[in-house]
Amino acid sequence: MAADVLILGGYGTTGKVVAELVLAHSDATVVVAGRNLQRAERAAATLNARFPGRAAARFADAADPASLTAAFAGVGIVAVAASVMKSAGVVAEAALQANADYFDLLLSAPAKHAVLERFRARIEQQQRCYITDGGIHPGLSAAMIRALAPAFGRLERADVAGLLKLDWSAYDFGLDTIYEFVEELAAFRPEALRDGAWVRLPWKAAMKRFDFGPPYGAERCTVMGLEELRLLPREIASLRDCGFYVSGFNPLADNVLVPLGLVVMKLAPRAMGRPYARLFAVALRRFARPPFGVVWQLEAEGVAAGETAGGEATRSRVSSGTRLHAGLRLRHEDGYWLTAATAAACLLQYLDGSLRTPGLHLQALAVAPGRLLRDLQRMGVVIDSRGVDLGALLRAAE
Repeated sequence: MAADVLILGGYGTTGKVVAELVLAHSDATVVVAGRNLQRAERAAATLNARFPGRAAARFADAADPASLTAAFAGVGIVAVAASVMKSAGVVAEAALQANADYFDLLLSAPAKHAVLERFRARIEQQQRCYITDGGIHPGLSAAMIRALAPAFGRLERADVAGLLKLDWSAYDFGLDTIYEFVEELAAFRPEALRDGAWVRLPWKAAMKRFDFGPPYGAERCTVMGLEELRLLPREIASLRDCGFYVSGFNPLADNVLVPLGLVVMKLAPRAMGRPYARLFAVALRRFARPPFGVVWQLEAEGVAAGETAGGEATRSRVSSGTRLHAGLRLRHEDGYWLTAATAAACLLQYLDGSLRTPGLHLQALAVAPGRLLRDLQRMGVVIDSRGVDLGALLRAAE
């Protein structure tokens, strides 16, 4: 069948949730695709039990370009939810050959960006819409800042922190997923925007404590460079200080395995990368401790705007021109679900035609941010605000 969305890896932990949410919140049709056709067919059958006639299955192996060409035929957009970082170029090429658009939930690796950049001219020439860095990490941080920005006449500081307290033993993730994560260690950059310039922070300055609220409390987080934040001052010129800070996993992983991984992935990635990934996966599963959940929060400071473009006040008891300290906090019990929900919310904007500008885009900078938050809230994500009227912000995005 012709389909609106093909999800490569649509029977995986994240992909199956993306499929469910897209079907639940739109009229789209979905193809579940992957190299295990039986799993894809079972997943499609489960979806059709809830959404009759709107799901199908196809064989697609990222290592087999011919299978991708066949699978992508008649598809509107290819959504990559499988661990296929090394085959990102093959998938992107096949989507172009099929005259389909493209969206991925792959990590924000320099190698992936370099591959996609090589296709930029063809993407623009064929008038295709390619969206990369989907999900929450990357994909959510800059969108939160953009959503809160209308509350400020001049937004000067914005720090985003992510708490990832997952019960890793509950997830069926493969070695490729962990290996792609540890590969990211080799490209780790402790960078932040300071006084209008992106700088590499010394180790001590790269650490900051954030209070994530009950039941988590304060956690030490480490700054981590994100491409979506690096590009954000092009849109918000007043921004002078900005960074993304991520929490740790558990004491063994944070204090022993992560430093070890920095060495392994720089000096001997081919020989030791996969053995290290296996060790890291064991540590994640065995030493995870409750309380579990995910929190993504923004702390922002600047000069208050007073009113949104829609005329509604965005803050409480703050006059225009005064200093404003504001924040947003998103919470959900399941990090993989939140990743999938954020990707699905982006796809909803694509499906209704509001996000189809030709070119190569980052999710966080391409979406309508207020609508993204509104759709996440509608899907079940808890969103709290501080110093601003959240309802007014979200209504202004309508």
